[in-house]
Amino acid sequence: MFVESPDAIAELRELVDQRLQTRPADYIWGFRTLLAIEGQFHWSAAVGDFSDDFYEVACPHCSLNVTIAIGGYGYYSACRDWDAGDVDRRDLRPVSVAELHGMGRWMYDLAVRDGQDRLAEGITYLMGRAECPRCASVFHVADEYAAANLPPMLSV
Repeated sequence: MFVESPDAIAELRELVDQRLQTRPADYIWGFRTLLAIEGQFHWSAAVGDFSDDFYEVACPHCSLNVTIAIGGYGYYSACRDWDAGDVDRRDLRPVSVAELHGMGRWMYDLAVRDGQDRLAEGITYLMGRAECPRCASVFHVADEYAAANLPPMLSV
């Protein structure tokens, strides 16, 4: 429906962006909406306010399900154990602002522009690197999350 209405999409994008600049209480809703408008459905469904966010990704080297924590409980990768919680924690390695690019840079710049410091900081961890608790290999969190959660291509 919207594919045939680029003007409507552009207008909606502008309206949502204007709303975000007012720093509304429901900022994260607008941020996620703007991500969806930009076609970033996997991020619009996952990005939170980083007060207490957890992501599950597979280690690209040993396939262990690795829990990624970003927020009030810390910034780490770990093995999640049913009884013991997150064990064998490893500190996440945030990406430097200078290294941000593409959608990560766009999200970061938008959050900074709108005074959303916690969101901006969380994005640096989400776009950063994690260490696998089992095999100690280091991987990009965003790459592994996106690879597992990108929607299939829509046929035209």
